[in-house]
Amino acid sequence: MLSRRSRIVIDTLLPAQAHPTLAVGALDNGFDTFYSDFERTAKPAFRSGFRAALFTATWLSPLLILRLPPLSLYARPTRERALLAMDSSRIYLLRQMVLLLKTVVCLSYGADPAVRAAVGYPRQADAATFKQAP
Repeated sequence: MLSRRSRIVIDTLLPAQAHPTLAVGALDNGFDTFYSDFERTAKPAFRSGFRAALFTATWLSPLLILRLPPLSLYARPTRERALLAMDSSRIYLLRQMVLLLKTVVCLSYGADPAVRAAVGYPRQADAATFKQAP
């Protein structure tokens, strides 16, 4: 289970209404179900990297815009600015951590049939076996 601070990082990356055709955000489409499966099946290095990226986004990214951590103290515009600063940092590892965060969040988001339909992706061949989160 993700902490409240980690959930804020994920919600900042992909909030609801990020685009007019995408009404739901990353946390609205069953990310918790995806995350439990991710924790069970992903390679240990990938899981550890994702956790490290969440920690860094929470505790280091505010420092990049001269704010005190944690990231969860701030409103969305400040959080977005902090993550953008991390994404455009001169430090390669920080940029890669944001890429890892985006990758994991998008794997969950893109698996949602409603999201796939909204962006025009074709129906998955195994769509009948996909289990939608309640």
